[in-house]
Amino acid sequence: MITFVRQGNTYQMQVENGFDLQEVLTLDEAIWVAMSAPIEAFQCDPHFLQFIDSDANGHIGSEELKQAIRWLLAQLPDHASISEKFEGKICLSEIAADSPIGKALIASAKYILQDLGVEDKEHITLEFIREFQNIVKNRPLNGDGVLSLNTATVSRLPIIRDFLTDAVTATGGILDVDGTQGVNETQVSQFLDAIPEYLDWLKLAEIPEGETRTTIMSMGAETPALFDLLNEHAKAVEHFFKLCRLLAFDPRLTDKILSPEGKVLNFDAANETEVETYMQSLPLSLPNPEGQLTMAPLKINPVYRDWWSRVCEKIIQPGISPESATLDQPAWERVKSLFAEYGAYLANKKGGIAGKVPLANLQRYLSCTELREEAHELSVRDQAVAETLKAADEVERLLLYRIWLLRLVNNFVSFPYLYDPTQRALFERGSLVIDGRWFNTTFPVNNMLAHQAQAKLSSLFVLYVEIFRSATDKPIVAVPVTTGSKGNLAVGKRGIFFDLKKQEYPAIVVQLIENPVCLAEALFAPFGKAWGMTEKKIETWSNTSEKTFQTNFDKAITPPVGGAAPAAAAPDAPGTTSQRAGAFLGVSVAFAALGSAFAFITKTLSSMSATAIWVSLICGILALMFPISLLAILKLRRQDLSSLLEGSGWAINSRMRLSNHHRRQFSRPGIYPKNAIGTPQKRGLTLILCLILLILTLLFGIRICSRIKHDRLADKAYQQELGQTADTPPAPTASSVPAP
Repeated sequence: MITFVRQGNTYQMQVENGFDLQEVLTLDEAIWVAMSAPIEAFQCDPHFLQFIDSDANGHIGSEELKQAIRWLLAQLPDHASISEKFEGKICLSEIAADSPIGKALIASAKYILQDLGVEDKEHITLEFIREFQNIVKNRPLNGDGVLSLNTATVSRLPIIRDFLTDAVTATGGILDVDGTQGVNETQVSQFLDAIPEYLDWLKLAEIPEGETRTTIMSMGAETPALFDLLNEHAKAVEHFFKLCRLLAFDPRLTDKILSPEGKVLNFDAANETEVETYMQSLPLSLPNPEGQLTMAPLKINPVYRDWWSRVCEKIIQPGISPESATLDQPAWERVKSLFAEYGAYLANKKGGIAGKVPLANLQRYLSCTELREEAHELSVRDQAVAETLKAADEVERLLLYRIWLLRLVNNFVSFPYLYDPTQRALFERGSLVIDGRWFNTTFPVNNMLAHQAQAKLSSLFVLYVEIFRSATDKPIVAVPVTTGSKGNLAVGKRGIFFDLKKQEYPAIVVQLIENPVCLAEALFAPFGKAWGMTEKKIETWSNTSEKTFQTNFDKAITPPVGGAAPAAAAPDAPGTTSQRAGAFLGVSVAFAALGSAFAFITKTLSSMSATAIWVSLICGILALMFPISLLAILKLRRQDLSSLLEGSGWAINSRMRLSNHHRRQFSRPGIYPKNAIGTPQKRGLTLILCLILLILTLLFGIRICSRIKHDRLADKAYQQELGQTADTPPAPTASSVPAP
């Protein structure tokens, strides 16, 4: 039966054993907490994450997680035994022996235990797997398909060491897992095939005994050296003849063929770098319309002078014209034709990679007919080790899945560890202590700008904290502030970060997203903004007044120039009088309006009873605070942790709301020791007593005001009664009535 638990205002599946994993396969993905997550978000064995990420795209998706669950459940039929309690070893009898994969796992595990010489042949652990893998990697045949120099120790041919060394030189080699360079079987074949081709190509250029030159070696044994000499600066000669043809076509370019006049005028002969650059920009020799290149070294650009002298001495004079003083374009073409056959010979070079190896070694390898067969046999033996290692990797997969898969599901399908104060989720990074508080929930951030854009939707107060692990390792984490207030949290605030291994690192706030943290901050946020605007306005008025006073004061104490008498006051500028009158009139109207309002309020209050005044005041405050309170409560209820994960590349289904319990769990102030002396006391009782006292004071005030009003009314009635008595004439008496 599937069980769900309410976590963070969402209902999440409870995954505790293999039976629950089986139910995950049928659970609707829409009620998974997450559908996708980057592998770097999880802090666990990297090989385990590589096994899960089957398509190697850097993200774990729901289908990849299901594939891993199916594979594990298929290899371990006893699903009840798959739980968080795991001693780190799997009994071989627990593995499904009726499937091909299970049989291969059991066989590989037995081979590993036998190879390591372990006495207990019934249980396999991850430590045994890793130890076996490390041992095999340092063996001559380590299953990576590369034949390194260590491989020579298991070969029956003594020549194999020299061959592998030269093969690496010829092909460039490939890195072996033992850290040395080696060659694979393809590179061995390339090198062996290149040897006869290269040797046959060399024979084409050999000069027969008794002869001094051939068609290819037109200049004898010195042909290769002279060919390289000629081509060292042949482009400079080509450029010279190109300039000569240009001058013959347009003589106006004579003055511009070298360098512009402005460049010559600005040339600094004392600057060595500038001199070298200028010489490199000049042609081989001074071009002329006739297209004649001088053979005299002194008329050649100093950059090319030595080279041209050697070309003339060793190539042009012996091969073309011993006594000529100049060289034209056709003659230059004949010079180049001396090496045409040799150039074609070089262009058709065969087995070029073998040319990096001494010729004597190539002859040895060509004469050893067993070399190719031996290299192939070593590759086959290495491939057999590769199969063994591959099987060992599958056993490693089984152990890693048994250790981590259930926990990964509880960090993907459900998030119980995030809401459990005694455990840590795989995607958390640690705790931050700053501003006298603990912040126990931190998430990794790869791209702060992209993360901020998403985190602003969370309605949370978020800190972006840089952790100084080393000079080059400075990761950034996002820290939600869920209790207390903003306090002294600001950019530049420093603190201490503790990772999940309790390692301590300095930390600093580099950015933040400001939102109300608690209800009190949310209630007073509008008033805080209004007060901030008022402060800015007062500051602006104060600065303006100060500048005006300073200006007037400077004018008053500054004596007139030349000691002249003070000039008569300048007449007001046009419109000044009217402006002053308008300002005075506006101030008068404002004061009149304020006076009228004050009089109206006073008259209204005087006509009201004390109870009515208090009731009206309380109703006014409630009418003002109710919408603000409602808005603050709604904004706090919208706070959502999922946006912080989505900013790091997660695909989250559920809204991760916060309860008051979770708020206090994720952020809390420091806790003083019990029975300590001099610590701050709790003020909750004091606040309650103050509130009761205030209410009693208000009630007493209302009663006093009622008594005073009652006495005033009684006194007024008495005065009215006395007034009526004084105004009424007395009734006539018998003595006062006249006789008839």
